[in-house]
Amino acid sequence: MKRYAHRTVRKQEAGVALLLSIFVLLAISVVGIAMILASGTESALAGNYRTSTSAYYAATAGLEEGRGRLLNKNPNYFDNTVPTFMPPLGTTLLPGQVRYILNPNGGEVVAPLTLGNPATYPDSEYALEFGAIAAAATTQTITSTTALAAGVTPPLYKWVRITPATELSLGDHAAGVASVGRDVNGDGVIDNAIPVYYDSALTPPRFIVNAAPPSSAQQVFQITALAVLPNRTEKLLQYTVAARTFNLNFPSALTIGANNVTFTGANSNGYMVNGQDGSGGGPVVPGCVTNPATVRNAIGTTNPGDVSAIVSGIPSNRLSHYTGAGGATPNVSQVSLTQSLDTPLDTYNTVQAITSAADLVISGNATQANMPAAMSASNPMTIVVDGNFSMTGNYTGYGLLVVTGNFAYSGNTGWNGIVLVVGDGTTTYNGNGGGNNSFNGAIYVATIWDASRNLLSSFGPVSYDISGGGGNGVYYDSCWIKNAQKPATYQVLSFREIPYND
Repeated sequence: MKRYAHRTVRKQEAGVALLLSIFVLLAISVVGIAMILASGTESALAGNYRTSTSAYYAATAGLEEGRGRLLNKNPNYFDNTVPTFMPPLGTTLLPGQVRYILNPNGGEVVAPLTLGNPATYPDSEYALEFGAIAAAATTQTITSTTALAAGVTPPLYKWVRITPATELSLGDHAAGVASVGRDVNGDGVIDNAIPVYYDSALTPPRFIVNAAPPSSAQQVFQITALAVLPNRTEKLLQYTVAARTFNLNFPSALTIGANNVTFTGANSNGYMVNGQDGSGGGPVVPGCVTNPATVRNAIGTTNPGDVSAIVSGIPSNRLSHYTGAGGATPNVSQVSLTQSLDTPLDTYNTVQAITSAADLVISGNATQANMPAAMSASNPMTIVVDGNFSMTGNYTGYGLLVVTGNFAYSGNTGWNGIVLVVGDGTTTYNGNGGGNNSFNGAIYVATIWDASRNLLSSFGPVSYDISGGGGNGVYYDSCWIKNAQKPATYQVLSFREIPYND
């Protein structure tokens, strides 16, 4: 009986190992299948990420082309290819005016105004931002520079749109839903007729809506780029940008930031300092008109104690040659400076910003022989001379000139734009000999550091000697002050990705 019971138990246990093996194999199979599915999912996600990233960078390339070609010193500046494509700096691109960069690839047609046809990459976003379809009559197009590179596959963005920002267009919105706008000036009205400007002189800098914006404000543009890959992956990105200038404004034709001025005026009958806008008859700046009703001081100084010192340095028979605000001559007044130049530290920081964006920086002494041959009335440039600079003979410069040492001139020499003579404690401004040229714009002279280039806490002494000056007078000119301050860049104020429905 015992042996029989033992045999029964063994029969009942038979096949357990097989069942266990089957379950283990089943579990391994499930895990394997799960791993295969996970691997496929990861591969799909990686592929989607790659295409999404490729589209993103393609659209970014379009944004950067649009931003870069807004600069007039860019060889591919829009107006070099299509005159009047963009208005000159200081004039306005009106709402409703639309500019496109087209980037067809392989003979395809890119027609953003042709709505409803995905094959031509329609710009369905414009109407959502501005409340109306873009009009062909106020739209201009230009070809992308990337399409001109032979043998090189261009970035796969299809078009870039440049438009003036308005309160309506600045608003966020969902896919296919019209923008609700952004009330920039807080008046309770979402405006779509007046452009938005960015005023960097405000604290903090901010958007403004003003039909007559101050000179420190720059128009805001929205740059929008659509990229579409061959697999129809799409990205629509947008920058909001504004020109970054140095915001240099002057209260006088000649402004002196100093404590203790030694001033020696010109003996010549032809030498004038005039604060009336455009009184020097400088070259015409396209898109800009001087206003004779605008009258600044002839000479302004930051230290009231230096007013009498300057007046006493003017020859008694030449007092009437210094005309400006108020009508009395000689017109010499105490003035206040804008933040960019009102202290040695602010002036130094401004000079550093100018230097970083300059067309040419010369370390050491220089003459007009060192000036760029390409500089002209139609191509003003930014030049920094970290040392002494002298002009002789027959020479005229154009643009923004910074001199950290002596600035001396003689003969028929002059400058149209801005001259900043700022630097060491022995800084002087010398004019020797006759001549019949002129300085149109503004001149600013200041001592901001000592002989070891340690910044001063307040402006130091300045020596201004024009005793031999002929006709090389100084004339306030608002157009040349603006023209000398071409944008160093178009700064990105905001960036967003926009849902796109073609």
